[in-house]
Amino acid sequence: MSNIEELVEFNKRFVENKEYEKYKTTKYPSKKIAILSCMDTRLTELLPAALNIQNGDVKMIKNAGALISSPLGSVMRSLIIAIYELGVEEIMVINHYDCGMQNIHSSSIIEKMLERGIQEKDIELMNYLGMDIKKWLNGFDNPCISVKETVQNIKLHPLIPKDIKVSGFLIDPDTGRLDFIA
Repeated sequence: MSNIEELVEFNKRFVENKEYEKYKTTKYPSKKIAILSCMDTRLTELLPAALNIQNGDVKMIKNAGALISSPLGSVMRSLIIAIYELGVEEIMVINHYDCGMQNIHSSSIIEKMLERGIQEKDIELMNYLGMDIKKWLNGFDNPCISVKETVQNIKLHPLIPKDIKVSGFLIDPDTGRLDFIA
């Protein structure tokens, strides 16, 4: 049985036993906060525990490095929807120390793509379609600077109201300690 099949089997029992009932809430975040965080597996349970976040408290948006790769991308769209449709009044950007996106270079990822059978022509097609794939796949050198840039990208976005408070933090993935950055 594959890992996905195991998850699906568990889900059947979860629903049959009505274990979902303790998680019921509304789609509106009770704390009126959206959190953009990294997808790092160490943060899955640690981040909510370290901030005392319960189900229904916040909108969680996760991606590699807690980055905004485009002002027109899905992260910004999610934040805009959270503000205008779901009542979000504050945004927290939370990356972490020892992030997997730190010191990642697009050339290494592209090389791995080619090794896995992706054709050079398909990589070039992305550039032709207007995506600077090398920039898109690059990580960052300094997580503090990355958090500051992400906070600025949100604050300066023309569709984000000026009354939305945006703050940036780094969390220690071992202890849960939160450090204010911006």
